Amino acid sequence: MKIRVFLSSILAVLVAVAAGGDVSAASKRIYITNAGNNTVSILDTATNEIINTFRVGVWPAGITIDAAANRAYVANSSQADNTISIIDLASNSVLSSVKTGQGPMNTAVSPDGKSLYITDTEDKAQTVTVIDLATGKESGKLSVGTSPFDLAFVGTTLYVTNAVDSTVSVLDTVGGSVLATIKVCSTPIGIVYNPDSKLLYAPCHSDSAVAVIDTATNTLKSTIKVGDRPWGVALDRKGGKAYVSNRYGNDVSVVDLATNAVTGTIAVGKEPVSLTVDSSGKKLYVVNHADVSLSIVDTVSGAVTDTVKLTPSTDSAYAGSPWDIAIH
Repeated sequence: MKIRVFLSSILAVLVAVAAGGDVSAASKRIYITNAGNNTVSILDTATNEIINTFRVGVWPAGITIDAAANRAYVANSSQADNTISIIDLASNSVLSSVKTGQGPMNTAVSPDGKSLYITDTEDKAQTVTVIDLATGKESGKLSVGTSPFDLAFVGTTLYVTNAVDSTVSVLDTVGGSVLATIKVCSTPIGIVYNPDSKLLYAPCHSDSAVAVIDTATNTLKSTIKVGDRPWGVALDRKGGKAYVSNRYGNDVSVVDLATNAVTGTIAVGKEPVSLTVDSSGKKLYVVNHADVSLSIVDTVSGAVTDTVKLTPSTDSAYAGSPWDIAIH
């Protein structure tokens, strides 16, 4: 199996060179957290093969890639763990683990690359923990709403979805103050920023809708009705689209960023959660939590072109359950 994957990878690179293509594009990798068995799997996008799986902490949830530092940060969300695994992407090995608040779910690296911000989803203190990446130690905590889930930077301003409060906290990371609290639809989960329109998109799990937030005024601009229990959101800025995973609908809604209207639906696996679009905008990758699989979608045709089963060999009886995804 390893020999076949190796030969397939070499062949893909040779084809790209012969065609005058971009060799770096052929070697892109997808990182997937497997919450159920405490691992991260790596998919080679040239072959759609899993080429490596390695252990992290307990119940890994969100993963963030810091391309400048060539590192990844994985939130190990079990309250028996409560750590962030810091991963060297050159060797795909865990460099260290950093303690954080209760139930860390997602992370974001500050624009200057100096700090890591972590949502403490199960912490009664209702906080975002800040880690100094130079020292690997906690440098502060920011107060937010109940069950902070995901977060996104807009300059030095940090937006945090609070799932139980149905709000988004707006934080000044320089002064450490709360600038605003925006009431949105029920149970906001993910969040992503579109710098072209200066709008944020936050799927609201309980309302089957996406909140659209105007960052110029820090107000709710509108809501978009999507599928059943939306979870994640990814942008294709080149194609002018947003993709929203509908966890209980087993599909993905396609949103036109110019009109904020749903223009289509793509059927994927069972319980799609996180998703990402490659740099070309031509491929969409969706992790299916219940299927323990990855759907690969051609964004031009809207068709699923491949489904990769995620069954890494571990000693866990609860295999798989992929949670988050990142591309590097």
